[in-house]
Amino acid sequence: MPEDLVLRFVHISDTHLSHDPNYTYDPKTYPLALPGARALVEQVNALPFTPDFVLHTGDVAYDPDSAAYAAARAVLGQIKYPVHYLVGNHDDGDALQRTLVGHEPRTPFCYEFAARGAQIICLDTQSAVAQKGITPPAGWIDDAQLVWLESLLLARDERPLVVALHHNPLKVGIPWFDEYMGLQNGDALHSVLLKARPRLRGVFFGHIHQNIDIYRDGILYSSALSSWYQLHCWPGQTSTVVDSGAEPGFSVVTVTREQTLIRRHRFSL
Repeated sequence: MPEDLVLRFVHISDTHLSHDPNYTYDPKTYPLALPGARALVEQVNALPFTPDFVLHTGDVAYDPDSAAYAAARAVLGQIKYPVHYLVGNHDDGDALQRTLVGHEPRTPFCYEFAARGAQIICLDTQSAVAQKGITPPAGWIDDAQLVWLESLLLARDERPLVVALHHNPLKVGIPWFDEYMGLQNGDALHSVLLKARPRLRGVFFGHIHQNIDIYRDGILYSSALSSWYQLHCWPGQTSTVVDSGAEPGFSVVTVTREQTLIRRHRFSL
């Protein structure tokens, strides 16, 4: 274990669980969602170390259906470690908070917490989508939340910082990725995050069902695989393309005083 270790967490995303154990989009093309989530839990619980927490970056449920969260709790509740949830575009934020977090809903569902000397900030990129007239599954972060985030980043704080959200935050020149899926005011978020660049150890997101890393202005942005199915993101791609040969997976993130290490894990069903 590195002597300057700050924290180590597991990044999971996009479980898309339903109250229907046989749920999938199309059984000819897509696997069932439930077996992947169950296998994910087994893989995380079998890790040969104790993570500080598990970070779920949204799309816990298959659609904003409150009945799905009892099923999600039955599966994800078996994880041996604390789990911190974000709201995805498929989620019902109120039901997620009541059933999985255990408190009365608030909107936006953004929050911060501390772990082993690090600050973790979780953002809500879904709740303002309808108000702004954004076409789903793209995302938006409201102005009030950006002001709240900026106030945290401008405080006198030397703790290593981790930020999490659901939607992919930066444009990369791929129409499907940027226009259809992406956070539509990601540049505004990036401008705020720059205020804490010296201590920011990474921005972690889900939504795109694939591993991708973006490095911009000294800030690392990193996604995680889904436990269900994966997607392609080729230059020039304009529509959703399933990566039918890709296995599900998750990431293990190690943060030290000087660096961030992301180890990708895949598993077979």
